[in-house]
Amino acid sequence: MSFIFRIIIIGIISFYMPHYLPWWSITIITFGIGFAFDENYFSHFLSGFIGVGTAWLFLLLSIDSSTNSIISNKIIDLLEISSVNMLIIYTSILGGFIGGMGSCSGKSLKEVLIKKKKKRDFKF
Repeated sequence: MSFIFRIIIIGIISFYMPHYLPWWSITIITFGIGFAFDENYFSHFLSGFIGVGTAWLFLLLSIDSSTNSIISNKIIDLLEISSVNMLIIYTSILGGFIGGMGSCSGKSLKEVLIKKKKKRDFKF
């Protein structure tokens, strides 16, 4: 349940955050969510990747449809990419990696700052 909750929170915030702050502000959000929840690294990376990647996919599709692909066509000419759809997919994957690494960084900082006490099983 925590995994799905993290994906939804990251996705919603990552969709609306670029309207007010720079694109890299998603790392701050995923970092904070990674710090707040306690699960394994793979789960954190996957929730950041899916949340940000999906949010950026819908954000890029809405920007592309509102500008009639004018900006996208100029970018694919510069980068020599085959189509606008591939540009959107590449950008979503890149955003997903950024979100996943931000979430893993938050978990890493939590493990450094808050050390768990080891259980001692004394058997007599």
